[in-house]
This record gives sequence, structure tokens and C-alpha cells, in this order.
Amino acid sequence: MERAFLYGDLLFETMLAEGGIIAHISRHYRRLSQSAEVLKIALCGLNEEKFNALCAQKIAEFEQKNPDSIYLRVRAVLNRDSEGTYLPQNNNGKLSIQISEIEKLVQTEILRLGIYKEQQKAPGILANLKSGNALIYVMASIWAKENNLNGALILNTQNNIIESSHSNIFWRQGTNWFTPPLADGCVAGIGRELFMETNKVLEKSCSRIDLLNADECILTNALNKPRNFTLIDSI
Repeated sequence: MERAFLYGDLLFETMLAEGGIIAHISRHYRRLSQSAEVLKIALCGLNEEKFNALCAQKIAEFEQKNPDSIYLRVRAVLNRDSEGTYLPQNNNGKLSIQISEIEKLVQTEILRLGIYKEQQKAPGILANLKSGNALIYVMASIWAKENNLNGALILNTQNNIIESSHSNIFWRQGTNWFTPPLADGCVAGIGRELFMETNKVLEKSCSRIDLLNADECILTNALNKPRNFTLIDSI
């Protein structure tokens, strides 16, 4: 993991396991393998069957030590396992699985989000990936906490709102749902994918006015059901 630590040269998938079963594991593996192709990280014999088996093994080991656990956060990390500086000596990938227990989140209030303006995210082929390049989300989350918010909304270099510090975003006007397009730079989230398959959604660049005028705004990610939020525009 040294290269991953030094250069952020990694991909990850965050998955929800309930009763030992990972939700939508095939989608997660597909995104991981497609992202690895973009970053030119070789899977080195890893396929979906081996991925599933390794996840199941790690979950079983965790549950043996923690028999009362119900909901688990499963984080699969694929890093480029190579010496070298910016130029790696090879592109071999190495997979590791991290398990932790979480509580199932049930929304009891509308989340309060503000717009993080200190740094923007550039669109491009890396923007849609879940990679080790996550400093903007770290800093946006710190900013949100400092301002007593539940999260922050991220801007791209065109000043469009593209996502939150931990989720994809959707908003509704009347019966029409909208979400920012991947071309604007948001992460290609599994929760986003699922919501778009079960609802009619139009892709549209998002402004603060869109969210302020919306009848409903929601966050989606792989660990939770869609959660409502409101834009706090006074910060």
C-alpha cells in the first residue's frame, strides 16, 4: 500500500453488507474493473467470482469475531502494487478488503447542506472514479462541520453543483427529477445508477437556483436509502 499512500494511486468501492450479503455486488465489481481499465491498473487474474469469494471470506471472518453485527461497511481497495515515483515500474493491481460495523441510517430530519466554494473539482476521465484523490471531499466535510452543516455541495470548474461531499444529488420540480450529468464531474455512484433505473430522470447541470426552487432534493449513495436535504444558502 506504500504507493497508494504516497500517490493516492488506488481505487475503492464502499459496499453495504446485511446479514453477510453485499447489496449490488456485481455492480460494484463492474465499476471497479471499468475504473481499473481507465487507470491502467491490471487486475492480475481477479474476476467477479474471485472478488465475491474474497469479500465473503472477509465478512465471515469479521462476523466470527463480531457475531452480533448486522450492517457492515465493506471497503474494497485496489491499488497499483509497484515501486517507482510518478511513473510506476509496473501496473499490477492488489486487492484488499476492509470491514467495519455501521448502524443503519434512518433519516429523522432533512439534512442541511451548504456550497463549498474554497476548491472546485475539474471534470474529466478521472472525475467519475472513486479514487485515492479525495482531498476535496475531506476539506468540504471539515468545512461543513465547522459551519454546523450535515454536508457540503461540491462545485465544478464551471461553478455548477455536481455532488455532495459524500453522495450524488437529485432534485425534483413537479413530477420531473433531475441530476447532474457525469460530464460535469460527479462520481458515477451506484446509488445514482439505481435511482435512475427506477425513476425517470433528466440529466442537467445544476445551479443553486435549481436547488432553492426544487420541490424536493435528495442524496444517494451505496450505504443508505435516498435522504432528503435542503440548501442552506446563507453561508
